[in-house]
Amino acid sequence: MQHGPGMPGPPPAPAARSNTARSCFTAFLAVVGALGLLGGGGLVAHAYSNAGQVTANRSAYGPTMWQNEPVDKLFPAAIGATKETRTYGIDPTHAQWHRIGISRQTGCEQGLSGATAAQVKKLGCKGVLRATYVDPTGNTVATVALIALPKDTSSEEMNAFFSDERDKDNPPQSVKAYAVPGSLAAKWSDARRNGSAGAASSSDLPYAFAASAGAVDGRKAGRLPGEFGDSSDHGEQDRVPWEGAANSLVTLLNLHVTDLLDEGTRA
Repeated sequence: MQHGPGMPGPPPAPAARSNTARSCFTAFLAVVGALGLLGGGGLVAHAYSNAGQVTANRSAYGPTMWQNEPVDKLFPAAIGATKETRTYGIDPTHAQWHRIGISRQTGCEQGLSGATAAQVKKLGCKGVLRATYVDPTGNTVATVALIALPKDTSSEEMNAFFSDERDKDNPPQSVKAYAVPGSLAAKWSDARRNGSAGAASSSDLPYAFAASAGAVDGRKAGRLPGEFGDSSDHGEQDRVPWEGAANSLVTLLNLHVTDLLDEGTRA
């Protein structure tokens, strides 16, 4: 069809312009996508970098916790069931032990006695921190020790040592009692210790934990009568309950320090 003068012709075909716009938009998406991939790669690399940093921090932070953390953080006021796993809080209403005092002494020989003192001295003991706790009934008192050892100390060696100590007919007491004036532990002394326990760090840290427990009123473990005085399991010395109490405190403190390590090195 022909168009006369003054008659508008048909609109120009938009194909060329449309194709050009589509090509530009596609190129733009390609650039953005490439930048996104580069950015994603950067984030992944950053995550791996952080992971490496956390590992390095863990290996550096762990062995120095006993010197760098506040001592009342290492020995919490209440220790037992955790209140909140994300914050590692302890619920005082469900605590198995309540702290009543922390010793200012940090010497290895000041805090330990017997075979335990000799063993850690041989390994190059760096220091001993101690705190005294009582159970919720107010009947049992115990002093627990965090023993700092050289970085290359084998946890297997320390666990083997404590296992050998437990197997003895009359296991020696390992932690020197720390009395707290004006408290339930005012009369707590080495002579009142009835049972001890110990373990190496469960986190492969160069630490060991030990505790000695006794009765707040000073009752001494004695020989049980008749068949109850079976020499196996230390029955004749009536030490099993005190050893169990000491082991409970050692286990809880060991777990607490592990939680502190995890908390201090979280990304």
